[in-house]
Amino acid sequence: MERDAELRRNGHLYEIASVNDEVLGSRQGFPASEAGYRKTLDSVLDIAGPDLMDEVAASIKDHIRTHEERPANQAVRKDARKLVSKAGYPPDDYLNAA
Repeated sequence: MERDAELRRNGHLYEIASVNDEVLGSRQGFPASEAGYRKTLDSVLDIAGPDLMDEVAASIKDHIRTHEERPANQAVRKDARKLVSKAGYPPDDYLNAA
């Protein structure tokens, strides 16, 4: 992974954590969610590039704000798979497993 892409991904993970803290006020269960989000963002980045990764990260943050709960990683992977496919890229095994 290129350094710029890694920094961009880490920035999204930091923002997701900030939104989590702001909306939910608790990090209980967050480390496991964050690990799943990281894998999903990495997968999208490898398949389709940083712009689609940005969309997936934005959808996670929007879900937390709208529903006041963290989305399950399986749901995030399904949404990511749809975005990747719609953009014309074949999903990898990780996204297809959702």
